Amino acid sequence: MRQIVLVTLFCLLSVTNTAFAQEKVFEEKDGITYYHGDLNYPVWSMGNRVGAVADLSSAYIVEENEKWRLIGFLSFPVVLRGRGENGDAIPLEEEWRECWFWQKLKTGEYFFNRDGYPGNKVEGNAFVHELAAYQMLLDAAQINMQ
Repeated sequence: MRQIVLVTLFCLLSVTNTAFAQEKVFEEKDGITYYHGDLNYPVWSMGNRVGAVADLSSAYIVEENEKWRLIGFLSFPVVLRGRGENGDAIPLEEEWRECWFWQKLKTGEYFFNRDGYPGNKVEGNAFVHELAAYQMLLDAAQINMQ
């Protein structure tokens, strides 16, 4: 009888744990973080309690000359809860906005958009999300423009 009670208790605990499990908002694949694991939505910014998700299907080349390329894309913010855990966030999908970044053609380096002109260079460990997403956005923009 005691074994039946223990097995029943174990089954109830297992069901309860899976019933209340939260779906992960972010999933990492090959070193890149994606929104719900969808390869069309890389995370491109994970600032202090706020993140941003890019939409690769919206990427396009806004302007290009002999020195610079301007890439535009749609993005929506994600508010991180608690201590900024990757699996605990509130997506604000209704707040889509257009974003831009620059690429210097000679070197391939990326730059933030500042008032319509290239701003600071995107580099270093603090910008690992941006660097990964910018390359993906550039590739998508070239495909989308064909």
